[in-house]
Amino acid sequence: MLFHRALGRDLDKLVVAVVDNRRPMLSMMRAMLAAIGTGRIDTYESPTEAVDAMGLSVPDLVIAAASMQPLTGPALVRTMRHASSNALRFVPAMIMSAHAKPTIVEDALRAGAHQVLVLPTSASTLYRRLDWLLNDDRPFELRGEHYVVAGMEERLSLSFQRPVYMPAEPSFPFAASMPDEEPALALHLAQKARAARN
Repeated sequence: MLFHRALGRDLDKLVVAVVDNRRPMLSMMRAMLAAIGTGRIDTYESPTEAVDAMGLSVPDLVIAAASMQPLTGPALVRTMRHASSNALRFVPAMIMSAHAKPTIVEDALRAGAHQVLVLPTSASTLYRRLDWLLNDDRPFELRGEHYVVAGMEERLSLSFQRPVYMPAEPSFPFAASMPDEEPALALHLAQKARAARN
């Protein structure tokens, strides 16, 4: 089976690459990783330069910001997961973001990331996440030309977007705003609520 590169490794031997356009965030992540006893820590401000450098010196884990230029975090992970990426294909990845929006999480996991780390975070939370990752024995599977964590697509397909409650009109102040593909359901709920009021 195709397991990720960090499975079963010791934290103090782990080589971690952190990729973020923001230098202060790189410094903060380096400090937290050092505080919890991680081995070597490489930082990159440019995601494209990171891909080239990591191809030559393969890390055991990549932590990348969701929003970067010219490659987003998910795009960077998808590049790593390409079938032709050799050793980078099986490097576990964590996407970090200040927003836990479902779309960000889904993009990251569908690209092949193992986790999404919500910022701000603490060294203790980061330690728990890394400890979990070092014991995560989910294998990779090839989907088209890219590797993803086995079973991820099935789990994501079972998820659904929760309604967001917002004012719709004065006579019906709490209408459920549904995703675009479900307008009939939203209309049905609105009509049902109006009928119950009358």
